[in-house]
Parts: sequence; structure tokens; C-alpha cells
Amino acid sequence: MIRTRVQLETGLTAVLRKAEVEDAENLLDYVNRVSGETDYLAFGRGELNWPLEKEQKFIKDYLDSENKLLVIAEIEGNIAGAIGFAGNERKRMRHTGEFGVTVLRKYWGMGLGSALIKCMIEWAKDVGGVRKINLRVRVDNQRALNLYERFGFVKEGLVSRQFSVAGEFHDAYFMGLPVDP
Repeated sequence: MIRTRVQLETGLTAVLRKAEVEDAENLLDYVNRVSGETDYLAFGRGELNWPLEKEQKFIKDYLDSENKLLVIAEIEGNIAGAIGFAGNERKRMRHTGEFGVTVLRKYWGMGLGSALIKCMIEWAKDVGGVRKINLRVRVDNQRALNLYERFGFVKEGLVSRQFSVAGEFHDAYFMGLPVDP
């Protein structure tokens, strides 16, 4: 069970824990907020504005899976960040998966993204079946690139036109981190 308190660089305390079905409404509100704060995400404002029942099913799917993880970071009882790792469903690729991490803009630069990534990597080592963590990041998102490289992720390839924002294409690096228990 993941539940940990993390002291951020500003002195604020964040509680990192697995998302529960009861978090669905708050997660939908969070995603709607965070999606409007940057164009670096794989989704834009309102794009994940689906019914509460669909979000509940989404969270339950993560809770019921051995190779999926959904962790939220709460500050003063409100969701301030989240990380999701989706392991591959196919037998030959179940040991791999891809993650995405988000943090509300007001908490950028405080170490919350780092805390979430560290939590995910520790989970992957503990769970044992995850042996490779992948991600895609826009080539012009230098802050994210620096963060991922600090954790040992390496660029493994370039995907052209991976993102389309307001009619403009953006390339992405495919990055990976081998995980050994």
C-alpha cells in the first residue's frame, strides 16, 4: 500500500497515495485544471471530461491491475499532482509500460514531480513484474527532460509529429529506464 508524506522544498507537506474510486470526482476536476495550464501534456483542456462513472471504472481498472499504478499527491487535502503508469496488456510486453506525470502550476519547482516519479520507480522495483518504464516528452520541454534524466531515463528515439497543439506539430523523445528489483 502506497501512502507516504513528503516534505517539499517550500516546507509544504504532500501526501502521496494510490487513487481510490472515491477520488474520481476530484481527479476529474484536477485533470480539467491541470490540462489548461500547459501545452506540454498529451491532452488539452476538457479532453478528458468524461462521465464520473467512466473515471470510477478507470481508477478501478488501475487498482485491480498488477502492472498499473495511479498515485495522487495531496496538499492540504487537495490534489496537487498525479502520476499514472500503464503496463502493457500483452504477455510478451507486460514487463513494460508508459507513464505520465502532472503537477499543478502553483506547485512547480517544489520537488513534487520528483517525489511522484521516485514513488513510481520504487513501486516498479517492489512489484517485480515491471522491468522497463517508458515515456514520451516533447523535445522542447527542457524542464521535464532534465527531471527525467536526473532519474536515469535515457533518450531512445525521436518521434516526429507526436503532438499537435493548436495546429502545430511537435516532436517527442521516447525515453526509457530499465528497472531491476
